[in-house]
Amino acid sequence: MKTTNFHCRQAVSRVKRWIATAAPAMAASLLFFSVSHAQVSPSVREYRLHMFDPEVSVLANRTFELMFDTARVEASGQVWELPHDPRVLEFSYNFDGERRDAEGFAPRTFTDALVILKHGRIVHESYLNRSTPETHFNSYSMGKSINSILAGIAITDGSLPSVDAPILDYMPELKGTAYDGLTLKNLLWMRTGVEWDDNFFAPGPGRDAHVGAFVDNEMRYVSAAGKIRERAGAPGQRFNYNSIEAALVGEIVSRATGMSVSEYLSERVWKPAGMERYGFYVIDGPPGIGKEFTVGAFDAVARDYARLGQMMLNGGTANGRRILPARWVAESTTPGPGGARDGLGYAYLWWTIADSEAYTMLGGEGQFVYVDPVSETVIVKLSHIPVGSPEGTRATDETFAFLAAASAWDL
Repeated sequence: MKTTNFHCRQAVSRVKRWIATAAPAMAASLLFFSVSHAQVSPSVREYRLHMFDPEVSVLANRTFELMFDTARVEASGQVWELPHDPRVLEFSYNFDGERRDAEGFAPRTFTDALVILKHGRIVHESYLNRSTPETHFNSYSMGKSINSILAGIAITDGSLPSVDAPILDYMPELKGTAYDGLTLKNLLWMRTGVEWDDNFFAPGPGRDAHVGAFVDNEMRYVSAAGKIRERAGAPGQRFNYNSIEAALVGEIVSRATGMSVSEYLSERVWKPAGMERYGFYVIDGPPGIGKEFTVGAFDAVARDYARLGQMMLNGGTANGRRILPARWVAESTTPGPGGARDGLGYAYLWWTIADSEAYTMLGGEGQFVYVDPVSETVIVKLSHIPVGSPEGTRATDETFAFLAAASAWDL
């Protein structure tokens, strides 16, 4: 823990030095941006571009309300209380040729918050690096799984007819693009056959879309779909990870329901499920045009992520209420045809774990909401794992070993 706190102090020191070099322009630009919502200032833009840097990522993951325009997902105040039954993490697991203790897992793997539920009870809860139960953590790509939940609700309430709904019925502007003739199910599976490189760290369309929408607020992220013309193969077969397609799911839900995604999530999930604090989405695009950036910029507190996982484990019920049909929970967590990658499958915007019934939300830098129906386990791990580094790869691999061991942990 001393080492972890030392690295946190280093990160705080680097952020302070970075802010100092930009002052007083930094303070002025932040005030101007938050009040008038004008063009992104150079200082704020620089922060957004470098938020994945290891020196600041431990803090960047929890400061989105300071650096972006946001739309709140309001809670009702009628909280779904999760019973507490704290236990010592008295188990171990094999990783990298050695036996590792569970107690040391969190600081070893760049963890900021760790919550474990067994049979609906919180048996472990810890916060590191100056985070607290009130800290809002960015979900990164875990937000895609929320789009899947919302699609299931929209189908249930009749706003959408089925997963076979044609994309063009809701987004006619995509006529003549690679998405012409495809369905909602193709998007949910990410098996559209569309040619797309999702990497936003390297030059290319993926980075252009990310910077244009998320960093510069000059375009809607979903608008990039209108520029995609080619398919690499037939739809419904080969998996290709594509954040644009998850964003299209959120846009279709919004258009079908006539509500913003933040409003729909609040009314249909956050309030009836009894979430304890508000969530929020970052807004992409220019003022008056931008909407929720649903595929990588939803934020919530750790316990509310745990409630989402418990809702799925309960077959769609939360706080004594039916939120999602059990059939949608089962269908949306059943992997599509073929494998995905690294021993994982891919369902309706959910990752599935090979050789098990477990599935997980999964976001960049090591964000997990893991659900194992067999052992009735839900695990939330919120992290700042370095992207594209050997230590980051090891931390992610160890996380999967820990998840399996925690599922098997017999209290």
